[in-house]
Amino acid sequence: MLNMIRVVVIGLVGMALSSVALAQGFDTSKLFFGGGVSSNSVSGSDSAVGYQIFGGYGFGEVSPKVFIDAEVGYMDTGTMKKSGRADVKANGLWANGVGRLMVAQPADQLEYVQRDNVDSVQFNFVYQP
Repeated sequence: MLNMIRVVVIGLVGMALSSVALAQGFDTSKLFFGGGVSSNSVSGSDSAVGYQIFGGYGFGEVSPKVFIDAEVGYMDTGTMKKSGRADVKANGLWANGVGRLMVAQPADQLEYVQRDNVDSVQFNFVYQP
């Protein structure tokens, strides 16, 4: 139940911020939204399947084929079992800056991400209105 409340709060905050930004002439064509599934692991544990949802804003091309974005989202790693120890699980809100080298025009993304000792292989779908 708490996770659902967090997702709803993120959605409401995102709508409120986008409404304010739109009123100020914000370029909404640079917004993107997405979600995906991931296989996560921590050293000494089994892997677990998790998910994430996110939204972001693309600031544009800073040099040929190099783009800068800002993203915010919510992630849940799933529960990773450690033999003889407590299980490991991470979830919560995150924000980051992203530098991308555009090799081809992507519709879907396959990524390797490392966050605070959690290694993730993620498959994300990104929607840009």
